[in-house]
Order: sequence, then C-alpha cells, then structure tokens
Amino acid sequence: MLLASKYSLPDCPEHTLQRPRLLGLLEQSQSDQLVLVTAPAGYGKTTLVASWAAEQRNPVAWYSIDSGDNEPGQFCRYLVESVHRATGNGVPETCRMLAAQQVPDPALIISQLLSELRHLPSELRIVLDDYHQIDNPEVHDAARFLLRHAPAGIGVVITSRSQPPLGLGNLRLQDRLLELGTDELALSVEETTQLLARRLPFTLGSDRVAQLHQLSEGWPPAIQMFALSVRNCEEVDRYLGELEQGHGHILDYLAEEVLERLDPPLRKLLASTSILTRVNGTLAERLSGQEGGQQQLELAASRGLFLQALDSSRQWFRFHPVFARFLQRQLSERQQREQLHQIASDTWLELGQPLEALRHALAAEDRERVHNLIADQGEQFLREGQFRVLNDSLNWLGEDALKRYAPFTLLAARLARDSFDYARCNKLLAASESWLQREDPDQWESYEGAFAAMRAQVSVARGQILKAKEYAQEALDLLPPEQDNERIAAQLVIGETSFCLGELDQASRHMEAVEKITLARKDIPSAAWTLCQQSEIAFARGLLKKAAALHARAQRLVEEHHLTGLPISEFVCRLQGQLQWEACDLDGAAESARRGMQINRKVGERWLLPEYTLLLKVAVARGDKDEAIEWLERVDHLLTDERYHRDWIANADAARMRVWRALGNTEAIATWQEQAVPVADRPSNHFEQCHGRNHVRALIELHRWSDANRLLSRLLSVSETCGLFTDQLRNRVLAAHLAWLRERREQALKHIHTALGQLLESDLTASALQIGKPLIVILKAALEEKEKAEEKGGEQALDDARADKARELIKLAQQQPELGGGIRIELDETIVREILASDDLPDFLRHSPLTPREWQVLNAIHSGLSNERIARHFKVAPSTIKTHIRSLYQKLDVKDRQQAIALAEQLLRSVQDQP
Repeated sequence: MLLASKYSLPDCPEHTLQRPRLLGLLEQSQSDQLVLVTAPAGYGKTTLVASWAAEQRNPVAWYSIDSGDNEPGQFCRYLVESVHRATGNGVPETCRMLAAQQVPDPALIISQLLSELRHLPSELRIVLDDYHQIDNPEVHDAARFLLRHAPAGIGVVITSRSQPPLGLGNLRLQDRLLELGTDELALSVEETTQLLARRLPFTLGSDRVAQLHQLSEGWPPAIQMFALSVRNCEEVDRYLGELEQGHGHILDYLAEEVLERLDPPLRKLLASTSILTRVNGTLAERLSGQEGGQQQLELAASRGLFLQALDSSRQWFRFHPVFARFLQRQLSERQQREQLHQIASDTWLELGQPLEALRHALAAEDRERVHNLIADQGEQFLREGQFRVLNDSLNWLGEDALKRYAPFTLLAARLARDSFDYARCNKLLAASESWLQREDPDQWESYEGAFAAMRAQVSVARGQILKAKEYAQEALDLLPPEQDNERIAAQLVIGETSFCLGELDQASRHMEAVEKITLARKDIPSAAWTLCQQSEIAFARGLLKKAAALHARAQRLVEEHHLTGLPISEFVCRLQGQLQWEACDLDGAAESARRGMQINRKVGERWLLPEYTLLLKVAVARGDKDEAIEWLERVDHLLTDERYHRDWIANADAARMRVWRALGNTEAIATWQEQAVPVADRPSNHFEQCHGRNHVRALIELHRWSDANRLLSRLLSVSETCGLFTDQLRNRVLAAHLAWLRERREQALKHIHTALGQLLESDLTASALQIGKPLIVILKAALEEKEKAEEKGGEQALDDARADKARELIKLAQQQPELGGGIRIELDETIVREILASDDLPDFLRHSPLTPREWQVLNAIHSGLSNERIARHFKVAPSTIKTHIRSLYQKLDVKDRQQAIALAEQLLRSVQDQP
C-alpha cells in the first residue's frame, strides 16, 4: 500500500506569504536544469516549491521523502507512482515492470521510466522533497542515474536540509544547476514587514522590524512565532528580549527537528562551540576535546545544521544566532561553561583576537584574565568602539580596582564621558586622584596630565568652555611627548573650545594642525574626527561645498582603513545626513540615518538619538503624520531618562517643536518652554543658536511675540559677530516670519531681502524652508513689491537674482506637504489679491467680496483658532468677532466653521498651484 500523501502536492498553509522574488527565480529555471533548494529546518523550502508547483501548467510529479524511503525498491515505487499520476497514467509499462520485480533494480526501472517520458507531449518536473532523509548510497546512485540520463524537457527539483551527495559539479559547469540556499530563503526586511502587517493586530515600527530581522536573520519560524505571540505594542520588547535569550517554543522546535537527530559526538562538538561568535577547526578541537574538528564542522554545515561558512575556503563557520542560543541551553553545568570559556579565551589570544579573549574571560568570571587583557588592550578596544564589553569588564572588576590603577580609571572615565554621565566621570577621577596621591604618588605624577586632559574633555562636553580650555592647556604643560593620545585629546579640546566660543578661524586652523599631527602618527580615527570637526565649522560658516569636500575626505579615510562600524564612521554618516538634509535630499538623509543606526545599535538604543531626530525631520518634510508621531515617541522616550550633549538635545527639540506646531499641540510647547534650559547670554555656537531658536518658536506659538523678538535680536547679533553664517540665515528667515505675524510688513520684507542675499552666497536650502508655508506669503509679497516698483520705474528693493531665488523657494515650499494634511498660508493682502484674480474663485465671492477684516478672521479660523483666541489677537470683544463670523458665513455661503475651513483650503490650493 502506498500513501497518497507522499505523491500528492501538499496544500500551502492559508496564510502563506507570497515570495515573488523566489518564485520568479523558479519560474525562470529551465526544464532540463536541476533546481536545488537547500537550507536548515524552518526556511520554507517545501512551501516555496509547492507554491510554485501549484501554478505550473505542465505536470509536476511530487514525492515527499521520509526515512523509510532509504530502501531502493521503496524509493522506486514512490518515484514511479508520483510520475505516473502526474502525467495522467503516462508510464504504464514502467508500472508493470515494477510490479513484476520482487526486488526492483533501480537502474532498470529508471531507464524504463525515462524511456516512456521521452514521448511525453509536455515538459515534466519531478520534485524530490526532503531529500536529506536519504542516507543509503544505493538510493543516491539511483538519484544520480535519474539526473544524468533525464531527457530534454524532464527537470528535477530537490529540497533538502543538506547538500545531497549526487556529484553535481558537472551540472554546475554545464549551467544546468540552479541553487537556492539559506541566504536566498531567509526572509528579507520587506518580506518580514509584509508578513507582520498581515498577522499583527497593530502596526510595528520600521526600526522594530529591523531589530527582529537582525535577531532572527530572517529565519521564518522566529518571525512567525513573533506574529503569534505578540498581541500589542507593549509586548514587543518582551518578545525581542526572549528571542535574544532563546524563546521557549523555538527551542522546543529545534529540539524536535534538529537535536534529536544528531549523533552524540557531533552534538557535543556543536554544544561546546556554541559559545563562540565564530569557530574554526582549532577552536572546535580545543573546546570539544575531539580530533578532526575541521571535518566535523564541514559535516555539520553540509547537513544543514544552521552552520554557515564565513569564507570561500570554508575554514571559519558561524552558527545562526537562534540555533547558538538553543545549543547553549544544553550546557547546563556552570563549571562546564566556565571551563569552556577559559579554553576559548586562551585559544582566541593565541589566534591574535584579544577582544574575543576578553569576552570569554569575562563570561568565565576569571579576574586575572580580565585584568591582564584590559591592561594590554584597553586603549585599542576603546578606539575600536567596543564600549559595551569594555564597560561590562570594568564594572565587573569593581570601583576599588579602578581607583588603584590609573589606566583603568581613565578608561572608565572615558566610557562615562561618552555616555554623557559626567557626574560619574568626575567621581571616578576624584576618587582615583585622592587614593593615588595618598598611596601611590609616583603613579599619580605619571598620569596627572592625562587626568587634566580627561577633565578638559568633560568640561567642554558640559558647556564649561573656559574651564575646558584651562584644563587642556594644563594637560599640554604636564604631558610628556610620548603620551600622544592624551596630547591629541587636549589639542582637540582647544579646537572645540574655539569653535564653541565663536572663534571659527582659530578653530579651523587648530583642527587643520591636529589633522596633520594625527595623520603623521597614523592615528586615522582621530584624523577623521578632525576632518568631521572642520566640516562642521565650514557648515556653520555657510560653506557647504567645503563642508562636503572635508566630509568626503573623512569618509575616504574611514573606508580605506576599514573603520566602518567604529564610532567615527557613525559621525561620518551623521554629517552626511545633515548635508543631504540641507540639500533637501530626503531619501539620502534617511539612508544615512539608517546606516548610522546600524553602527550605533550595538552600543545601545540611547545612542540613536541623532538618527531618530533626522528620521523625524524627514517624516515631517514628507508630511507622513503616522511615521512622524512614531519617531517623535522614540525621541521623547530617549530624552526622558537620558543625559545628552546640548547639540543633540537642541536638534531633537527643534524637530519636536516642528511636529508640535504642525499638530497644534500648544500644551506640549508651553510645557517645553517652561522646563527648557534658558538660552545662554552669548549663544556663540550652532547648538546654542539652535536652542535659542527653539525658544523663539515656542514664544511665537504662545503669542509672546515681544519676548520672541528680543531673544531673536540677540541671536542675530551674536551670530553676525561670530560669523555663524548658517545661523544668521536661519535667524533672518525666522525674524521675517515673526515680523510678518506682528503685521510689520516693511520689517519682514527687509529681513527676507537680506536672507535672499545670503542664500545667493551659499548652497543652503532647507534652512530657508523651516518656517513652512508662511514663507510663500512673505516671498510673494516681496515679488509683488518688486513688480510695483518696476511699474512705477522706481528703485527696486529686490534685484533679479534675489527674485529668481524667491521664485525657486516658493516652488520648493509649495511642494512641502503639511503634516496635518492642510495648508497653512496666512491670508494677507498679497494672497487675497491673488485669490481674487484666480479662475477658481467662486462666483458668490465675486458678487459679495469680503472686507479685509473678514479675510483676517477667515485666516484665523483656517489656522484653528477659537473665537476667544481670535478676539484676543485683534484686541476686540468676542461679540464683535461673532458678528464678523456671521457676516463671513453668509458671504461664503457656508453653514459652520468646518465648511469655512474647507473653502479656505480650496482657495489656498489654487494660490499654491498644487495638483
């Protein structure tokens, strides 16, 4: 009796994800090719091929193999039966021959089968599903015979967890082999997004999808388990944490599908080496105590045991992270785990990999090993951006060990400084200084200059600029020439303090000098850092081409010296994103932000604030409300409990302010304005200027226009004194908007004329667009003024170059969608005249025109103001406003406020020339 389920095409699950990229590859395969689909358990091999087979017009013979098919006669019976039924009883002679033979001869049976198939009127595909179940050489011989002698039009598709021993080299040379492996079958980020969108009852953010994809590496069972387990947003982080540790249901799946099928020696080798991030033959032999480690690893990889070769010579392998965590659960005894980690630490050190050695020394809780490795390699670990493992190691050694050894104190202080934990940094330095001066004065004398350099870095990060400069100069006086790293750090602080004090020429010269020093001693990360600082200085001066050229040099250094993945490469990505943002390249800016996230994610989410901020700005510029709110929540979350540099905070607040303004969240703006740090008396750098503009915008939204004007005047004055060209432009545009709101038309136009002149001197674009739609009104008024002057033959306030720039900016501003979906243009006289001249003007407005005050009230209604707010704005009684509104509704032929807003929106769209 043959089981029909073994030669019948299996049904695809109801919620199967369609995978057009893979189905397309199968569809393009030739009928005389062997299609080999190999991957470990759970990658959807059978589902993929069954989905493809179900759509074929030509017959497909399906054979589901299990361990019982290792008997050659059994294999032949099912093979023939599947072909016979798929072809509509097309091989009767083969069936009769098979029935007549008590012990079938596979070669004879397959020869007859292929002979009959030569006369088949259509092409045929034979699917051998789960071929990894076959381990009998006689059956392998039969399959090889089938592949070798199959006539034209007869193709074979094999799915397997391991590479089948069928001698496929000749088929590769003849280009008759199509291979789909783990890399192809793993779900892409897009496929993961599609699957979750169909299965989850809520929308999962793109960064959480990316995090799930990274943890699972596209392994479908992990993603499907996520979709089944998580019912709301609150459970997302819990599941991701469980996945990182090894989710229970996934472990059960691997135990049933994989572990139970392994021989004990191989099981021991895999479990012993699962603590490694990558493994070769030497490590496998040392940890397992077995010989032939390389052969065992190759065997495991060929059997589809979630072990992937990392190089073409197949010397190094790595486990799929989910499988590694599963195997680690098999190491239940603590003493066994510690011993394995100690062996791994020593072996990695022999192989010249001290970082891996430190990881395992820490896991083994071996104090001596950890101390020696940090003493020898701590500086190098820090330069490589290995913050987490270094911080974990120092914390594990304890405060007492840190204060007794100055190099450890400095390492821990640098980590605390880079985490913006300045209080801890100063505490570490003070405790160590006190102990060393009392107990080990010789050691203190050797490191006093290094402590001063560290305090200089902390002071500049905290905004204590003059204090930082004093510490840096003290460090240079104390440090001997051989302490290069500390001297460079002190010199960088002096350059940064000059930048922060608004001494841009001096800062630029100093950074150029430090760049030469760092390049001469081949300190490439520091050299790239100085180039990034020079790029920021050039950007602050409005020299975008120079900033881009300096950034490109830093990027080349990072790429040529293979520093991608280190902290400096994140700084390079961040700068590139800023330059792309200024050029209105939203796609490029978003891509740079995501590259920065990939680099910084490994050191913790708190480091992603600049990237989250940039993605928030991009979402706002695109008018994507849902995505903007998602990124706003992420930014809010990070700012709640974390300490950051003022630069990061100011940029984040600027992006948040724009969302709050767009959504009319005056309460959030008022809360921020009340709690925010006051503006510096002399905001002499770009981040203090940005912070000041945030206050100005908040005051504008709160209708505290006099306060806003006084602060903005100070920002303008300081930015001009310090040569902060980019901030001058941003301040001018904001000043034009504020003057316009205060109905000081002449003053607003004067500011916008100056801003247009500055724009002609630079490549700045996005900076001019930050006030949104009101820019259109001001620029159109400036152009109208020019036209009037031309008609009268008088002197023009706006020359042709500025006028062209104004038209360019109007076009760009018109293309910017509003976050709330509406259009926020103020209905001033210029816009009203343009509306009245429009062909889209309703007839009733031509016959019953609005008064200037009624246009102003309509504008206020369109802006979302209540009757009370409108009355306060015009300084009249609420009853007067109600009278205006009744007259307005009658002339507009509308019944209520919503209809009035909709009509105003329609009129403004005609002015904006938007599709």
